Amino acid sequence: MPKLKLTVILLILFSGLFILSTAGHAGKDKTTENTCVNCHSKLSSSSFVGVKSHNWKGSIHQKNGVTCDKCHGGNPAAAKMNTAHVGVLSSSNPRSSVYFKNIPSTCGKCHGAEYYKFTQSKHFKKLETSGKGPDCVTCHGSMVTTVLNPEDMANVCDRCHNDRMGIFPYIPQKAKAVLLLIRESNALLIADQKLYHPETGSLNASYLQKAQSSLYSAKLEWHSFDLDVIINRLEKMDNSLKKLSRKNTRP
Repeated sequence: MPKLKLTVILLILFSGLFILSTAGHAGKDKTTENTCVNCHSKLSSSSFVGVKSHNWKGSIHQKNGVTCDKCHGGNPAAAKMNTAHVGVLSSSNPRSSVYFKNIPSTCGKCHGAEYYKFTQSKHFKKLETSGKGPDCVTCHGSMVTTVLNPEDMANVCDRCHNDRMGIFPYIPQKAKAVLLLIRESNALLIADQKLYHPETGSLNASYLQKAQSSLYSAKLEWHSFDLDVIINRLEKMDNSLKKLSRKNTRP
């Protein structure tokens, strides 16, 4: 075989191997290159950190690439434990990003709108002044975040809002009712979106857009814990959908 032809074949083969290698690397989950994830995932599920790591797997945080270092600090590129843990502080340390008073601002790095609303709440002021107010983890957890259902929400509120504490004991049931109303409103909006297929720029589209905006505002306002304001937003949503219904049922 001529030397030039052999050289060309070898170059083609090498290029093919390089492309396959690069494609395989590109499809690789970037979190697997994170030494925090690699090390913690090997810990026993019976240990505190091990449990947290195993809970993180499959969570919305993992799916969005929110790894240990994003909240706790540290160096996810370091191979040795000592250097990887530089900057990681105990959650009991007031300077830690996961100290209970600092959790809202840490979560707020990604959840900015929710954090802003929370800072307007009495809960936030209580947390800042006495340290006894709730933070994001109180309702949502940390590794595996959840949105509480109405019954669980009432139980969480009842920890402080009860007859024994004397702090607005009616709040748990009111919060439960409002959360149920949000769920029903959400279902109603979805039903109307499926029922009507408005053209872009039409009056129907405008009604649906206003309804969707009011519902989003109500959900966001939940983090300020002003239940009356939330009800007001849901009423605006309902009014928009009523206008939509009336327009489409006229003879």
